[in-house]
Amino acid sequence: MEHSTVTDAEYEQFKNLLRFFYAQYRYNRTAGGVGKVGLLPHLEDNCLYDLDRHLSQFNLGELHYQPLQIGQMRFSIKFSGNAGYMGSDPNTFISLLGTPIGLYLHQPALQGSGTATTNQHFGDFFTWDDPNVEPTTLYLGERTDSGTDYKKYGSYQFTSLGLNQTNSTTEAFKQLFTQLQDLNTQMKNARQTQQVHQEQNEADISRPHNWILFGAPGTGKSYVIDQAAKQYPRCRVTFHPDYTYAQFVGGYKPVPSQQTASGITYGFVPGPFVNTLIESLENPNTPHILIIEEINRADPAAVFGDVFQLLDRNDEGSSEYSVRASQELKDYLQGKLSANAQKTLRALIVDLEQSEADAPDYDCSEIAIPNNMYIWASMNSADQGVFPMDTAFKRRWTFQYLPIDSDNGMLQSADGAFLSEHWDEIRTNINKLLKSQGRDIPEDKLLGPYFLSSRELHNDDEDAEQNAQNFVHVFASKVIMYLFEDAARYCRTQIFRIPDESQGQLYLSDLLRNLNTDRPDLGVFAAPVAPMPANPENTDAEESTPDDSKESTEESAE
Repeated sequence: MEHSTVTDAEYEQFKNLLRFFYAQYRYNRTAGGVGKVGLLPHLEDNCLYDLDRHLSQFNLGELHYQPLQIGQMRFSIKFSGNAGYMGSDPNTFISLLGTPIGLYLHQPALQGSGTATTNQHFGDFFTWDDPNVEPTTLYLGERTDSGTDYKKYGSYQFTSLGLNQTNSTTEAFKQLFTQLQDLNTQMKNARQTQQVHQEQNEADISRPHNWILFGAPGTGKSYVIDQAAKQYPRCRVTFHPDYTYAQFVGGYKPVPSQQTASGITYGFVPGPFVNTLIESLENPNTPHILIIEEINRADPAAVFGDVFQLLDRNDEGSSEYSVRASQELKDYLQGKLSANAQKTLRALIVDLEQSEADAPDYDCSEIAIPNNMYIWASMNSADQGVFPMDTAFKRRWTFQYLPIDSDNGMLQSADGAFLSEHWDEIRTNINKLLKSQGRDIPEDKLLGPYFLSSRELHNDDEDAEQNAQNFVHVFASKVIMYLFEDAARYCRTQIFRIPDESQGQLYLSDLLRNLNTDRPDLGVFAAPVAPMPANPENTDAEESTPDDSKESTEESAE
């Protein structure tokens, strides 16, 4: 509603709201409290007077049952009572619904009597033009999580608002009305913008929290990451053989100083990991992405150090476990993080370890990754001079392979629901295959019962079809890739089925393309690892036909 379109009727309606609010407050204080504490009195609350008649004097009958609508603004009245009686609380207010804004009467609290009453006529409390009768001031404020800033946006004298029925609309009254309109619009626009951003974040960040894209040079790994991250705050770093923990997380380094004779002192210098962590904690509703190019050109375990433990994520995407911060990092976080950010970080630590009531005061001595911090990386395992990743490190990431050619048609024949349902049986049979056909594969290379997390096995997404498709990618990126690149690296032809179209060469892209849950060997293994489907129409059945025919022919000859 534009200011120029405000009608006299709307001005009058708002005047009536202020008139009733003022008179009702003074009546409540004199009578000692009537009606239900904290609410506008209702008839069923055994009011000591005829509320409907009082409201009707101001044409506000709807306030008895519902908020008052004036243009685009909706109001309700809150007669609070921290002493147990209406009007006894200093923060009695008119609430602008849908916002934290309120019009406050900030008066000294008064202990009243629940049985008190008055013979004074309700109309006697209409003392708009007397500057000495309390309440004298109407404050425009805002409610917060920690309390009420009752005069944040200023104050107005009742004598300046022209509430006497004979007064015309004053400039002070118009200013108050305009200010409320502006705040109403600002607050609702901000809320809508936040809601849109939140919906976009939830819709667009469909990628894993810990995500590694790998493949040959020129397959578009960096491009895919950029496209997924382009609308979000991000920090990019490239690993190299000399890259260290102190560079990635942070450490003490010489820094310029005007306080020393040499002009140099030592201080904690944060790395990209700590910088992204701080930004994520300061803006918990916005995804922040740390992009690592060529993650395996440095020793990942050495670069991540103890923060490697934080890569274990819970169902919400936050760290499953916290780690102890060094003294220098602790001191840095204490000075750098705002109070709200420290509260956000503390909540992660408390949730991880103990109840809020039993938790000690948080002093930044432990850290965890919030669910809005994403770590995405690219790697090329075929390059020379790269560092190997250990199994424990790999298990905490979701890998996605980008083939030389387009991945169109990949993973099209796999049913994720089937893979998820039979995962433990498939895992056990793969281990048997590794033990029988592998070349001295050690026990720690076998697939443990928690190789796939409960979050990966049981996605909470309500879309069952999307859940199934997600599990296909998890199975391909975690299980097949791990076996191909790590556990069965030196006995691939004994573990995997060589596709006919590969001409004797075994490529990961061929395995992913041939993953098929209609076959007991899943289209990729050298032996059956999954139960036979109820109605099998698979290649194995077709391949058995020539042998059956030969046996039948021999029987006929006999």
